[in-house]
Amino acid sequence: MHADQHAPPGGPDDHLDRTVVSTDGTPLAVAEAGSGSALVVVGGAWDHHGTPAVDKVVAALRDRYRVVTYDRRGRGASGDTAPWSIEREVEDLAAVVDSVDGPVDAVGSCVGAGVVLRGLAAGVPFGRAVLWEPPYRATVDPHGDDVLFADFLDGHVAAGRRAQAVRAFLAQVLGVPIPYITAARLKPGLWRALLADAHVLSRDVRVLNGLSVPERMAASVGVPVLVASGDKGPAWMHAAAAAVADAVPGSRHLVVPGQGHVPDARVLRQLVDRFSGVPATE
Repeated sequence: MHADQHAPPGGPDDHLDRTVVSTDGTPLAVAEAGSGSALVVVGGAWDHHGTPAVDKVVAALRDRYRVVTYDRRGRGASGDTAPWSIEREVEDLAAVVDSVDGPVDAVGSCVGAGVVLRGLAAGVPFGRAVLWEPPYRATVDPHGDDVLFADFLDGHVAAGRRAQAVRAFLAQVLGVPIPYITAARLKPGLWRALLADAHVLSRDVRVLNGLSVPERMAASVGVPVLVASGDKGPAWMHAAAAAVADAVPGSRHLVVPGQGHVPDARVLRQLVDRFSGVPATE
């Protein structure tokens, strides 16, 4: 697993785009910014480096950390090699970590928290991890779906119903109210971006263990984990975060006031600082 670097690394104001090749030969688009201790950040279903949510997190962290983001396979500028499997996703994460010198910590939000959790359980060498609201819904919400929902999404995409797949994922996985989904359709640029990744949404359901907390897998994690959630989102998101913290030995759950499912990037920065022992800055 080698990194093909397209620009030399430098100081905290420099940006580095490069390619990492995963075990099965799939090229992964990786970006780095800042300097300091290394953090691999894995975002939600539609978060690639260069998307607004990722840019905000990178901007909030880069003055103190070497922030590494990557496009998961099949998304953004990364390749996609058939057949897809959860194991390939873990190998991708391991390849990204392997390309970074020195100790590496992880930050995972939403689906990214599920990706990081699988990596931790598989022995990807993170020193610690902060997980924000992994959306394991089926375990804690009677209206949640099981693994068959992934097949349902695949059926929509195969039949050319990408919009239906996006709507179903937003509603059933993330709990987005229907009026908000309707409003998103009225923003052409946003809706096109959501449709572009419709084909990989079923993968996220599978990464998330059919939306059920993977208690046995979580029990094998051997590094410190902070699972955080906001107090402004759905109750089942809070319950899912608490359940993950209960399942990971020695981890803890923190409820952050005033935050919903997409946390303020500065709040995420404060969590990372606190958990890593870095003195907080204004």
